[in-house]
Amino acid sequence: MTDTFITIDEAAAFLDANPTVTWIDIVLFDMNGMARGKRVRRADLVGAVKNGLLLPASVYVLDPRGNSIAETGRLWETGDHDIPFRILAGTLKPVPAGAGTHAQAVMVPVDFCDMCPRAVLRGQVDRLAVAGQTPVVAVELEFYVTRRSPDGHFTLETPPGLSSDPERPMTFQFEEMDTLGPFIDDVYRIAEAQGLPVDAVMQESGPGQFEINLKHSDAMSAALNGVLLKRAVKAAARAHDLEATFMAKPHHDWTGSGMHIHVSLVDSQGKNLFAGEPMAPMFRQAIGGLCQSMPDFMAIWAQSANAYRRYVPESYVPMAAHWGFNNRTVALRIPAGSGPATRIEHRVSGADANPFLVVAAILAGIRHGLTNAIDPGQHAEGNAETLDGASLPTAWVNSLEKFRSSKIVREAFGAPFQDVYYRLKQTERIAFERIVTSLDHAWYAQVA
Repeated sequence: MTDTFITIDEAAAFLDANPTVTWIDIVLFDMNGMARGKRVRRADLVGAVKNGLLLPASVYVLDPRGNSIAETGRLWETGDHDIPFRILAGTLKPVPAGAGTHAQAVMVPVDFCDMCPRAVLRGQVDRLAVAGQTPVVAVELEFYVTRRSPDGHFTLETPPGLSSDPERPMTFQFEEMDTLGPFIDDVYRIAEAQGLPVDAVMQESGPGQFEINLKHSDAMSAALNGVLLKRAVKAAARAHDLEATFMAKPHHDWTGSGMHIHVSLVDSQGKNLFAGEPMAPMFRQAIGGLCQSMPDFMAIWAQSANAYRRYVPESYVPMAAHWGFNNRTVALRIPAGSGPATRIEHRVSGADANPFLVVAAILAGIRHGLTNAIDPGQHAEGNAETLDGASLPTAWVNSLEKFRSSKIVREAFGAPFQDVYYRLKQTERIAFERIVTSLDHAWYAQVA
C-alpha cells in the first residue's frame, strides 16, 4: 500500500471552490496523537504542494506540552535532521466554522519514518494483508464541552443551560443536545465538508459530556477519521466560544471519556472472517490474542497521567482482560448481531489516546492470537469486575515497564519505536509525578 499525494491541479481546484479560505493548516499527528505542522497562506498552498514541506524529525517525539525530549535519543544524537513531507491526496478540506477562512490538509512523510504512528499502523495492516485479511474499523469518541475561559486556562465549567450535577447526567436525553444545537450542527457541517463518516451523537453520563460515533471503514481511514473528528469538535467549539476536551478523566466524580474501537476482519471478497456459528475459530483466536496482549499495550490505551484516573470500579471501564457477549463490564464486548455484523468492541482506551496507535495495537493483538492459535477461555457473564482474570496495569509506572519489556510489542512495533515511546512517556511520567500539588498540602502537611 502506497500513499497518493495531492496534485497542483487538485490544490488549484480547491482554492477556486473555496474563495473565503485564506489559511490552510497542514498537519501531521505525533506519538501523542496531537496535530503538529504549519499554517500557510492561500497564495503559498500551490508551492507547498509542488515542493513539499520540511519538518524536524523530532516533531514526532514531542511531549504534550511541545517540549523536545532529549531522553528519546532522537534529538542531539541524530542531529535532528529534517524529514520531507507531502500532502496526502483527499485531505485538503475546508473547516466551515466561524468566518470560514480556514482549511486543513494532512501531510505524511515521503519516505518511511519509524517514529510515525501512521507508519506503525500501516505495518500492522500490511502484515494482515499478506494473509488475505483486511481489518474493518470504527471509532467512537466521548468528550466534554465546557465554557471557554477568558485567560486561556482550562476550566471545567459546563456551558449555560447544561446540568452541572453529576447526579443528574441526562444520559441518552435530548435537552442538552438541543441547548448546544448550533455547536453540534457545526461539528456535523465540518465533518460533512471533510468527508468524515459521522454517525450518531448522544448525551453521555457526565455534565456536558457527549459521544459521537464514526461509521466503519478500513483501518487507516478509521484512525485518520478519529484524529480529524477531534479537530472538528474542537473547531466547532471555538466557533461558539466553547471548549471541548477529550481528556480521559476531567473530574474525579464525573464519568470518564473513552475511545471504543469496533473491529472485524474480512477476506478479499468482503466476507467477515469472524462470522460463524456458534463462533468461528478465527474469532476466538483473535479474542484470545487481544486478551493475552492487553496488559502489554496498556501504555497505548492510557497514554497520560490523567488517563489512569479513569480506571475505577463500577464505571464501565475495564480493569481486567475479560471478554463477553453484549456485556458492557468487559474489556472486549461482542455486540449483539451475527454474520456480517460480527465484531469486537474494544473498550479499554481513554479518549485522549492516539487512534493510530490504539488501532495498531488492537490489530497486533489480533495477529498475535491468530498466529499462536490462542484460546480466550470462558466468556464472562454478569459483572466481570467480580471475576478473577488477568488484571491490567492501571498504574502508569507499571504499564510503561510492561510495554518496555514486552516481546509482543517489540515484534509488532519494532524495537526502535518501543524504546523511544517508552522513553518519551517515562520522561513525561517522571516530570508529572515530581510536582507537589495543593492536595499534597491539604492531606499531609499538617499531619506529617
